[in-house]
Amino acid sequence: MIKSKNSAKAIIIENNHVLLLKKISKDGRVFYTLPGGTQDAGETLEAALIREVKEETNANVTSYGLANVYEHSRPSKKDPKNIKHKIEFAFVCRLIGTYTPQNGPNPDPNQAGVEWVPLSQLNQLSLDPHKLRFILAQIQLPTYSVYLGDVTEH
Repeated sequence: MIKSKNSAKAIIIENNHVLLLKKISKDGRVFYTLPGGTQDAGETLEAALIREVKEETNANVTSYGLANVYEHSRPSKKDPKNIKHKIEFAFVCRLIGTYTPQNGPNPDPNQAGVEWVPLSQLNQLSLDPHKLRFILAQIQLPTYSVYLGDVTEH
């Protein structure tokens, strides 16, 4: 079975460094990923983004806008017969206030820390997804808003 889910990710770049989560897999492999996570039912992507970044990094952010949408699939860790299909919406964000990297109040289970990583060192790291270095190299905000949020009529 294939299960799809939306995930909102934050691209936070300051002084040629990107804010990344450091994670350690059960087999001891260290890898890095963008902060953010799964959108809850009824939640906008931007609300999910702000909530997830706060839970994982204890940082408050605001979004400049949607920069990229990408997908990736992999076997579920709990049941390898099931495939997890993620659609990730990457928003360019900025921090609100001062910030020192730290785990937030509800970090991911395999989250080992939060780090400012020099953009020049991304090639030396294991990233998830693997093409994250390419995604970060292509960051450009469109000149118009491509994410309109909730447009439900009330």
